[in-house]
Amino acid sequence: MTRRQTAPTRSAWIRAFGPPAGTPLVCFPHAGGAASYFRGWSGPDTIGAEVLAVQYPGRENRIRDPFPPDLHTLADQLTEELDRYLDRPAVFFGHSMGAVIGYEVARRLTADGRGHAVRHLVVSGCGAPHRVRPFAGQEGAHLLDDDRLVALLKELGSGNAGLLDDPDLRSVFLPAVRDDYRIVQSYVPRAGGPLLRTDVTAFVGRQDEAVGVGDAGAWAAATRGRFALRTFPGGHFYLAEQRGDVLRAVAGIIDTGRAE
Repeated sequence: MTRRQTAPTRSAWIRAFGPPAGTPLVCFPHAGGAASYFRGWSGPDTIGAEVLAVQYPGRENRIRDPFPPDLHTLADQLTEELDRYLDRPAVFFGHSMGAVIGYEVARRLTADGRGHAVRHLVVSGCGAPHRVRPFAGQEGAHLLDDDRLVALLKELGSGNAGLLDDPDLRSVFLPAVRDDYRIVQSYVPRAGGPLLRTDVTAFVGRQDEAVGVGDAGAWAAATRGRFALRTFPGGHFYLAEQRGDVLRAVAGIIDTGRAE
C-alpha cells in the first residue's frame, strides 16, 4: 500500500486527528462514546500517529442520523466507510462495545481477502465475542429509566457520566447510550467465516467488575495470529485513569506490531 498524502473524501463516520503519515490508529468508542473521546490521542507527545476516530450515528455532528438496527449492520456500514482510509495497514483500537465493532469490521475485511489492512487489533475492556453478554449487572440497560441508567454509567466510571446531572445534556446524550446498549446486548457473532489472522492484544482493568481477566484472555481464540494480554490498574474505564501507560502501550504496538 502507498502512503496517503491527502485526506480522502470527507466522511461523517470518521474524524481524523493528526497528519496522514505512518500507521493510522482507527479508534472505536465505547457505548455512548463519540469520536471526540480520542481527540487527544494524536500528536508527537502521545502516540505519534494519525488517529481515525469512528463517529457512530446519533451523537455530536451526527446527532440527527438514525441509529443502526443492529451491530452487524453498523459493522457493514463502517467497513464500507473505512475502505477509503485503509490504504496503509492500520492498528484498530476499540474499547468495550467498540472492541466488538472493531473485531466485526476486521472480520469482514478478512472475509473479503483484505485482512492485511489491519495490522493489529487492540480490544479493550471487553470479553471475547463468544462470551455471554450482557455484562453482569447491565442486563436490559437500555430499558432502565433515566436515573437508573445514569447511576449505572457512574458506577462504570464513564467519563461522560458527570455531565448527566444536567437535564438538557441528559436528553441529548442518553438516547445514544440506550441504543448502543440495545445493539451490543443483542449481539451474537455469526457462525462461520475465517478466523482473524491479525495479531490481537487485549487490554483490561484489573478491578473491572464487568470484564474479568479470563473474559479478556478468551480473545486468543478469535485469531490465528499472535495474542497478548495486558492488564492495567483500574476499573472498566481504566484507560482514563491510566492514560499515559495506555498511550505508551498503544504506541509500542504501532511501532513494533506486537504487544510490549
